Amino acid sequence: MNDSNLFEATMESFPDGIIIAGNDNKIVFVNTAAEKIRKISREEKIGKSILDCHKPSSLEKVSRALTYLKEKKGVFRRMVTDTENDRIYENTYQAIHDQNGNMLGSMVVSKDITDKCKAEEENRNYNQRLKLEISSLTEKLDTLFFESLNALVYTLEAKDIYTKGHSERVTHISSRFVQEVFGQAKLFSDVALAAKFHDLGKIGIPEAILNKPGKLTPEETELMRRHPVITAQILSPFDSLKDIITIAKHHHERYDGEGYPDKLAGENIPLGSRILALADSYDAMTSTRPYRKSLKPEDAVRIINDNLATQFDPALGKNFVELVETGTI
Repeated sequence: MNDSNLFEATMESFPDGIIIAGNDNKIVFVNTAAEKIRKISREEKIGKSILDCHKPSSLEKVSRALTYLKEKKGVFRRMVTDTENDRIYENTYQAIHDQNGNMLGSMVVSKDITDKCKAEEENRNYNQRLKLEISSLTEKLDTLFFESLNALVYTLEAKDIYTKGHSERVTHISSRFVQEVFGQAKLFSDVALAAKFHDLGKIGIPEAILNKPGKLTPEETELMRRHPVITAQILSPFDSLKDIITIAKHHHERYDGEGYPDKLAGENIPLGSRILALADSYDAMTSTRPYRKSLKPEDAVRIINDNLATQFDPALGKNFVELVETGTI
């Protein structure tokens, strides 16, 4: 068996779909698993652009992804759902380099993660069922409490027009990040709830400060920095929310220990808080505020990169930037 046959036999033995393209993005190899997963024929695709394996609606994202691979020489992943066959795939895009670091092409590996995702969904459903088994009185109190919190969120957004929709966007961004990077059911639900209520404490901040177009005075800044503590105080009556309270309270801590309210540093800052800090800062930068216009996503990414290991967790920050640059967030 020659080297070419050995290579092809090895690639065919993998249960994952594999597509390899040259540096010109033209496909040079497709294994049988990839044909089945993507519903394509290798005879039709070999020699064609790798873009031909994707739906028209995905072409812009895939094009950006290929550019990212060439410029960053990295690896990234995207989740794809095959609704027709009820399957979920994780596509891993990776640049191929020679010993000198020169890019020779790229490879896409499609892995069936349906069972993993279903297990996580079952875990989330199990947690939900546990919550529903609480006593009738506690359930009614919790329902009333959350309705009150939602009412406070709406009241806050009416009070501070520049943050209208901010909590929903931060919830979406942080939840997507957890889903892509960690896939943990409890972390997902905790971060989502903490994101929804993270600015609730601003209800106790005067509107004149919230909507002030100029720079805050030291006294005003100190008052503004109390909002995470106020959030924790509002949520504190419920022991079941203690993890969520912790995440929300510390989302303004900095990795270098110069944040607030407790000047926590590094991994002493709760993981959920470090994730929420990235999502909150990114949305704040890309939204219009009283003191400045919104920034372009690429400018926000640059600022995050410039502040890794000072304001932001460096490892989480790199993951966050990658998800933004590949269009996942």
